Amino acid sequence: MFNRRDKIIKKDGAKPTDQEEEVAKSLHQLEVSNKALKAHLSIIFINSVHTVDYVQADGSAAQYLLVRIPHRSLGAYKKVGSLVQEHLEQQYEKPVLIVANRTIISPSGK
Repeated sequence: MFNRRDKIIKKDGAKPTDQEEEVAKSLHQLEVSNKALKAHLSIIFINSVHTVDYVQADGSAAQYLLVRIPHRSLGAYKKVGSLVQEHLEQQYEKPVLIVANRTIISPSGK
């Protein structure tokens, strides 16, 4: 069985959704199959995955996959981002947007 803790980082021990587990498995398979870029792919984690509905310019409805990664994975993603995005778009047959989350704690909150 796939160890989801390898690629999914959730806050407060929240359980990942089935879609998040599928994307994590896909990223893990990409990492295993691509030995040349394994160092960069092993640093890429996901926080959440959502399917978002939108209306295209011609009025038809469509969906895209929104993948959120932690900010610390952004540097590695910049190096292999096109490979990751193409892999996910081929697998899910819809556009994929990958966004880095950054949490800034205010000085009064410390």
